[in-house]
Amino acid sequence: MRIAHISDIHCNYGSDFNSKVFDSAVKLLNKTDSDLVFISGDLTTWGLLSEYKLAKEKLKEINGKIVIVPGNHDERNLGYKLFPEFFGDPSFIHIYKNLSFVGLPSSEPDKDDGRLGRRRHRLIERGIKKGKKLTIVGFHHHLIPVPNSGREKNIIEDAGETLDIILKNEVPLVLMGHRHVPYGVKIHKTLLVNAGTFSCNRTRAHFGHTFNIIDIDNENITVTVVDITNNKQKKMIKFNLENGHYKNRYYNPDIRIE
Repeated sequence: MRIAHISDIHCNYGSDFNSKVFDSAVKLLNKTDSDLVFISGDLTTWGLLSEYKLAKEKLKEINGKIVIVPGNHDERNLGYKLFPEFFGDPSFIHIYKNLSFVGLPSSEPDKDDGRLGRRRHRLIERGIKKGKKLTIVGFHHHLIPVPNSGREKNIIEDAGETLDIILKNEVPLVLMGHRHVPYGVKIHKTLLVNAGTFSCNRTRAHFGHTFNIIDIDNENITVTVVDITNNKQKKMIKFNLENGHYKNRYYNPDIRIE
Protein backbone atom coordinates (compact mmCIF):
# COMPACT_ATOMS: atom_id res chain seq x y z
CA MET A 1 0.00 0.00 0.00
CA ARG A 2 1.19 3.51 -0.77
CA ILE A 3 0.16 6.52 1.34
CA ALA A 4 0.94 10.10 0.38
CA HIS A 5 1.31 12.19 3.54
CA ILE A 6 0.88 15.94 3.08
CA SER A 7 0.42 18.69 5.64
CA ASP A 8 0.17 22.42 6.32
CA ILE A 9 -1.36 23.67 3.08
CA HIS A 10 -2.49 26.98 4.68
CA CYS A 11 -5.04 28.12 2.10
CA ASN A 12 -5.82 31.82 2.40
CA TYR A 13 -6.01 35.02 0.37
CA GLY A 14 -3.03 36.64 2.06
CA SER A 15 0.68 35.88 2.12
CA ASP A 16 0.62 32.39 3.67
CA PHE A 17 -0.62 30.33 0.74
CA ASN A 18 1.56 29.77 -2.31
CA SER A 19 -0.86 28.72 -5.04
CA LYS A 20 1.91 28.21 -7.61
CA VAL A 21 3.71 25.76 -5.34
CA PHE A 22 0.41 24.04 -4.56
CA ASP A 23 -0.29 23.47 -8.25
CA SER A 24 3.21 22.04 -8.78
CA ALA A 25 2.86 19.87 -5.69
CA VAL A 26 -0.47 18.42 -6.83
CA LYS A 27 1.01 17.47 -10.20
CA LEU A 28 3.77 15.54 -8.43
CA LEU A 29 1.35 14.07 -5.91
CA ASN A 30 -1.00 12.78 -8.59
CA LYS A 31 1.89 10.97 -10.27
CA THR A 32 2.67 8.93 -7.14
CA ASP A 33 -0.27 6.57 -7.75
CA SER A 34 -1.04 6.52 -4.02
CA ASP A 35 -3.80 4.37 -2.57
CA LEU A 36 -4.54 6.99 0.07
CA VAL A 37 -3.71 10.67 0.68
CA PHE A 38 -3.55 11.69 4.33
CA ILE A 39 -3.60 15.40 5.18
CA SER A 40 -2.43 16.05 8.73
CA GLY A 41 -4.05 19.43 9.24
CA ASP A 42 -3.74 23.16 8.67
CA LEU A 43 -5.67 23.29 5.44
CA THR A 44 -6.42 26.95 6.26
CA THR A 45 -4.58 29.80 7.96
CA TRP A 46 -7.29 31.54 10.02
CA GLY A 47 -10.12 28.98 9.94
CA LEU A 48 -12.30 31.42 7.99
CA LEU A 49 -15.25 30.41 5.83
CA SER A 50 -13.59 31.85 2.72
CA GLU A 51 -10.46 29.77 3.41
CA TYR A 52 -12.47 26.59 3.93
CA LYS A 53 -14.20 27.19 0.60
CA LEU A 54 -10.83 27.75 -1.08
CA ALA A 55 -9.35 24.61 0.51
CA LYS A 56 -12.35 22.54 -0.59
CA GLU A 57 -11.91 23.70 -4.18
CA LYS A 58 -8.14 23.20 -4.22
CA LEU A 59 -8.38 19.66 -2.83
CA LYS A 60 -10.59 18.70 -5.78
CA GLU A 61 -7.39 18.79 -7.84
CA ILE A 62 -5.98 15.82 -5.88
CA ASN A 63 -6.72 12.40 -7.33
CA GLY A 64 -7.77 9.46 -5.21
CA LYS A 65 -9.10 8.92 -1.72
CA ILE A 66 -8.31 11.63 0.85
CA VAL A 67 -8.56 11.47 4.65
CA ILE A 68 -8.10 14.63 6.70
CA VAL A 69 -7.67 15.74 10.30
CA PRO A 70 -7.75 19.41 11.36
CA GLY A 71 -4.80 21.48 12.55
CA ASN A 72 -4.62 24.32 15.02
CA HIS A 73 -5.09 26.92 12.26
CA ASP A 74 -8.26 25.16 11.10
CA GLU A 75 -9.86 25.56 14.53
CA ARG A 76 -9.38 29.33 14.79
CA ASN A 77 -12.31 31.75 14.56
CA LEU A 78 -14.95 29.02 14.95
CA GLY A 79 -13.26 27.03 12.21
CA TYR A 80 -13.78 23.93 14.35
CA LYS A 81 -17.51 24.24 13.50
CA LEU A 82 -16.74 24.47 9.78
CA PHE A 83 -14.38 21.49 9.54
CA PRO A 84 -17.08 18.77 9.88
CA GLU A 85 -19.24 20.63 7.37
CA PHE A 86 -16.50 20.72 4.74
CA PHE A 87 -14.39 17.63 5.46
CA GLY A 88 -16.34 15.27 7.71
CA ASP A 89 -15.80 13.92 11.20
CA PRO A 90 -12.39 14.99 12.54
CA SER A 91 -12.20 11.78 14.62
CA PHE A 92 -12.44 8.49 12.75
CA ILE A 93 -11.40 4.88 12.39
CA HIS A 94 -11.22 3.78 8.77
CA ILE A 95 -10.72 0.10 8.06
CA TYR A 96 -9.12 -0.89 4.78
CA LYS A 97 -8.13 -4.31 3.47
CA ASN A 98 -4.82 -4.50 5.33
CA LEU A 99 -4.97 -1.33 7.37
CA SER A 100 -6.68 0.36 10.31
CA PHE A 101 -6.30 4.15 10.16
CA VAL A 102 -7.13 6.19 13.27
CA GLY A 103 -7.47 9.93 12.65
CA LEU A 104 -7.67 12.38 15.55
CA PRO A 105 -8.01 16.16 16.03
CA SER A 106 -5.20 17.22 18.35
CA SER A 107 -6.14 20.92 18.23
CA GLU A 108 -8.26 23.07 20.51
CA PRO A 109 -10.05 26.25 19.39
CA ASP A 110 -7.86 29.37 19.18
CA LYS A 111 -4.80 27.69 20.68
CA ASP A 112 -1.52 26.77 19.02
CA ASP A 113 -0.77 23.85 21.29
CA GLY A 114 -2.78 20.65 21.34
CA ARG A 115 -4.13 17.79 23.39
CA LEU A 116 -5.80 14.46 22.68
CA GLY A 117 -7.41 13.56 25.99
CA ARG A 118 -8.85 10.33 27.38
CA ARG A 119 -11.70 10.04 24.86
CA ARG A 120 -9.33 10.12 21.91
CA HIS A 121 -6.92 7.81 23.70
CA ARG A 122 -9.76 5.30 23.88
CA LEU A 123 -10.34 5.78 20.15
CA ILE A 124 -6.70 4.88 19.51
CA GLU A 125 -7.13 1.71 21.55
CA ARG A 126 -10.35 0.80 19.68
CA GLY A 127 -8.66 1.34 16.35
CA ILE A 128 -5.68 -0.87 17.05
CA LYS A 129 -5.94 -4.06 15.01
CA LYS A 130 -3.27 -6.63 15.63
CA GLY A 131 -2.51 -9.53 13.35
CA LYS A 132 -3.30 -9.12 9.67
CA LYS A 133 -4.12 -5.38 9.81
CA LEU A 134 -1.47 -2.71 10.34
CA THR A 135 -2.51 0.27 12.50
CA ILE A 136 -1.68 3.87 11.62
CA VAL A 137 -2.49 6.82 13.88
CA GLY A 138 -2.57 10.33 12.43
CA PHE A 139 -3.03 13.79 13.98
CA HIS A 140 -1.66 17.31 13.50
CA HIS A 141 0.62 18.15 16.43
CA HIS A 142 3.94 16.46 16.98
CA LEU A 143 4.40 13.92 19.73
CA ILE A 144 8.12 14.48 20.30
CA PRO A 145 10.42 17.44 19.55
CA VAL A 146 11.25 17.91 15.86
CA PRO A 147 14.80 19.08 15.05
CA ASN A 148 15.29 22.17 12.87
CA SER A 149 11.86 23.55 13.74
CA GLY A 150 12.65 26.21 16.31
CA ARG A 151 12.10 26.45 20.04
CA GLU A 152 9.86 23.68 21.33
CA LYS A 153 6.49 24.73 22.75
CA ASN A 154 3.69 22.94 20.88
CA ILE A 155 4.01 19.23 21.71
CA ILE A 156 0.59 17.97 22.73
CA GLU A 157 -0.03 18.46 26.45
CA ASP A 158 -0.64 14.77 27.08
CA ALA A 159 2.28 13.56 24.96
CA GLY A 160 3.51 11.18 27.67
CA GLU A 161 0.22 9.33 28.01
CA THR A 162 -0.29 9.28 24.24
CA LEU A 163 3.19 7.95 23.58
CA ASP A 164 2.72 5.30 26.29
CA ILE A 165 -0.47 3.98 24.65
CA ILE A 166 1.17 3.89 21.23
CA LEU A 167 4.35 2.17 22.42
CA LYS A 168 2.60 -0.35 24.68
CA ASN A 169 0.37 -1.41 21.81
CA GLU A 170 3.28 -1.44 19.33
CA VAL A 171 1.51 0.83 16.85
CA PRO A 172 3.94 0.71 13.91
CA LEU A 173 3.32 4.15 12.39
CA VAL A 174 2.24 7.62 13.59
CA LEU A 175 1.84 10.48 11.09
CA MET A 176 1.98 14.17 12.10
CA GLY A 177 2.63 17.67 10.74
CA HIS A 178 2.58 21.18 12.31
CA ARG A 179 6.28 22.08 12.29
CA HIS A 180 6.77 22.55 8.51
CA VAL A 181 9.78 20.21 8.57
CA PRO A 182 9.95 16.61 7.31
CA TYR A 183 11.30 14.23 9.93
CA GLY A 184 11.11 10.67 11.16
CA VAL A 185 12.48 8.57 14.00
CA LYS A 186 11.80 5.14 15.52
CA ILE A 187 11.04 4.69 19.22
CA HIS A 188 10.69 1.12 20.47
CA LYS A 189 8.60 -0.52 17.70
CA THR A 190 6.94 2.65 16.43
CA LEU A 191 7.95 4.92 13.55
CA LEU A 192 7.04 8.59 14.13
CA VAL A 193 6.90 10.60 10.89
CA ASN A 194 6.33 14.31 10.31
CA ALA A 195 5.47 15.88 6.97
CA GLY A 196 6.80 19.30 5.98
CA THR A 197 4.67 22.06 4.51
CA PHE A 198 2.95 21.40 1.19
CA SER A 199 2.32 25.00 0.12
CA CYS A 200 2.80 27.49 2.96
CA ASN A 201 5.27 30.34 2.40
CA ARG A 202 6.51 29.98 5.98
CA THR A 203 9.21 27.44 5.23
CA ARG A 204 12.31 26.82 7.35
CA ALA A 205 15.83 27.44 6.02
CA HIS A 206 16.42 25.19 2.99
CA PHE A 207 13.74 22.60 3.77
CA GLY A 208 11.31 24.26 1.38
CA HIS A 209 8.08 22.55 0.34
CA THR A 210 7.82 18.78 0.67
CA PHE A 211 5.51 15.83 1.18
CA ASN A 212 6.10 12.20 2.11
CA ILE A 213 5.44 8.98 0.27
CA ILE A 214 5.04 6.00 2.58
CA ASP A 215 5.22 2.53 1.07
CA ILE A 216 4.00 -0.36 3.21
CA ASP A 217 4.34 -4.05 2.44
CA ASN A 218 4.30 -7.19 4.55
CA GLU A 219 7.83 -6.57 5.80
CA ASN A 220 8.76 -2.90 5.51
CA ILE A 221 7.68 0.69 5.88
CA THR A 222 9.69 2.96 3.57
CA VAL A 223 9.45 6.76 3.80
CA THR A 224 10.43 8.92 0.83
CA VAL A 225 10.55 12.72 1.01
CA VAL A 226 9.51 14.56 -2.16
CA ASP A 227 11.13 17.96 -2.73
CA ILE A 228 8.42 19.87 -4.58
CA THR A 229 10.50 22.81 -5.79
CA ASN A 230 13.31 20.71 -7.22
CA ASN A 231 11.14 17.74 -8.23
CA LYS A 232 13.42 15.29 -6.43
CA GLN A 233 12.81 12.29 -4.22
CA LYS A 234 15.01 10.88 -1.49
CA LYS A 235 14.34 7.69 0.44
CA MET A 236 14.88 8.65 4.07
CA ILE A 237 13.73 5.77 6.25
CA LYS A 238 13.30 2.04 5.99
CA PHE A 239 11.78 0.15 8.91
CA ASN A 240 11.52 -3.64 8.89
CA LEU A 241 8.32 -4.69 10.65
CA GLU A 242 9.49 -8.26 11.13
CA ASN A 243 12.82 -7.78 12.89
CA GLY A 244 12.71 -4.10 13.85
CA HIS A 245 15.77 -3.23 11.77
CA TYR A 246 15.81 0.47 10.95
CA LYS A 247 17.75 2.69 8.55
CA ASN A 248 17.45 6.46 8.79
CA ARG A 249 19.34 8.81 6.46
CA TYR A 250 18.70 11.71 8.81
CA TYR A 251 21.30 10.13 11.09
CA ASN A 252 23.14 7.87 8.65
CA PRO A 253 23.58 10.12 5.59
CA ASP A 254 25.88 7.70 3.79
CA ILE A 255 23.69 4.61 3.91
CA ARG A 256 21.74 3.50 0.86
CA ILE A 257 18.08 2.72 1.29
CA GLU A 258 16.62 0.49 -1.39
